[in-house]
Amino acid sequence: MQNYLTSGQVCKKLRISISTLKRWLDEPELNISEQRNYNGWRLFCDSDVETLKEFKRNIRKNGKRFKKTTFIPVTLSDNK
Repeated sequence: MQNYLTSGQVCKKLRISISTLKRWLDEPELNISEQRNYNGWRLFCDSDVETLKEFKRNIRKNGKRFKKTTFIPVTLSDNK
């Protein structure tokens, strides 16, 4: 029988926040199936958790990646 975890349980196991998990799930290189329970909560199987662990390991090894818009300088308007 397949063991399923909720988003919160996966976050505790990986020691990441919910927002980090949601951001990672938007990554095209992660191929994680989307399964939901009768309440609509997202469920993750053991292989999904292993995929996320490997993704976390790669991020730590290769460093953080930033979007192109992250380093755009902010200009303050002069409102007097």
